[in-house]
Amino acid sequence: MSMSSRERVLAAINHREPDRVPIDLGGEANTGIAAGTYTRLRERLGIEGEPAKVFDVEQMLAWVEQPVIEALGVDVLPIQKLNQAYGMRLDSWRPWHLDDGTQVQMPSRFDPVTEPDGSLGIYLNGEMVAKKVPISPYFDPMKEFKFYDPLPSVETLEMWVYTDEELEWARRWAETLRAETDKALIGDPGVSLTRWSSYQEWLYTIAADPAYVLAFYDRKVENMLTNLELYAQAVGDNIDIVRTGEDYGTQKGMMIAPKMFDEMIAPYYKRVIDWVHENTSWKLFFHCCGAIYPIIDTLIECGVDILNPVQTTAAGMDPAKLKAEFGDRLTFWGGGIDTQTVLPFGSPGEVRAQVRERIQSFGTGGGFVFSPVHNIQEKVPVDNLLAMYEAVHKYGQYPLR
Repeated sequence: MSMSSRERVLAAINHREPDRVPIDLGGEANTGIAAGTYTRLRERLGIEGEPAKVFDVEQMLAWVEQPVIEALGVDVLPIQKLNQAYGMRLDSWRPWHLDDGTQVQMPSRFDPVTEPDGSLGIYLNGEMVAKKVPISPYFDPMKEFKFYDPLPSVETLEMWVYTDEELEWARRWAETLRAETDKALIGDPGVSLTRWSSYQEWLYTIAADPAYVLAFYDRKVENMLTNLELYAQAVGDNIDIVRTGEDYGTQKGMMIAPKMFDEMIAPYYKRVIDWVHENTSWKLFFHCCGAIYPIIDTLIECGVDILNPVQTTAAGMDPAKLKAEFGDRLTFWGGGIDTQTVLPFGSPGEVRAQVRERIQSFGTGGGFVFSPVHNIQEKVPVDNLLAMYEAVHKYGQYPLR
């Protein structure tokens, strides 16, 4: 029996086999597609329209439109935040073009400054917050180059709280998409522990001055809970999934010792996830890149329902091993094809073969939503994208064969 998209996704998350493997494209920022690649895909599908809207300026990701969602059989839609990184808003747009001339629409506040070296800089309050060098399609965050000497008092660090305007935007989108589509809806309330400056400073401080980090987390978790409560009041049961998380892994291993993660970070996320499960019907989606096998059990103990992006080429992240050890307790959302090698550089046949293998590895018994490992990047061949989605529909029918 055919299911609605929402029924399909929720069945998979609840470890039941739906009619077919659910598909995500653009349900949240880490399952998205680069604007230029999206434009070429849309053209191949024969879908006309105004230039693609870039909602995520850092990663230059396209806001995936409903005709593309339907053409590819995608089962998920996002509730985008009104205010995005670098002071961008999604309620008005301006024309721009990518390096190859592809026409796109950018948030109207997008007004980069050309630097002497040819780079493009985005400024807020006189400070450069992002920079795009000529050889890159992305606007990299300058936060990652920031250090404090000395560290500021934790009490002075700015904490963001939802405005009424932002909550009304989320409420309206959630109500509209729930009423007008059958898709599973993902909300992004913007609740992650994150950092006060760069990864480098965080890594140094968590080792040299752990009390400072814990004091920051004490403040931040209260801020996260405040925002979650406001967000829940706005969207209620009109969404199905809420996302959080951040990166703790590299290609070869963890950024910090698993014991340090268990003792210093996990308890704070557990407070947030417990609140979600105790006060809402939402499933909890946790994004964490890299070789994070050593902390997956901890994430499950914290209450994580869904893991993304499932970076299968990282150390210890073999699909069959992950499914065997965690598949009855965790939904794998991602891992459907490697975005570092096979999807951009393989043949359509190699793409189909890996998609089939990943469905076989992750899909038995449900607990799998198909998405590539992280975003679909620029210059990925459209033939490979079409081969990928064709393969999901061909090999993702239950019972799997």
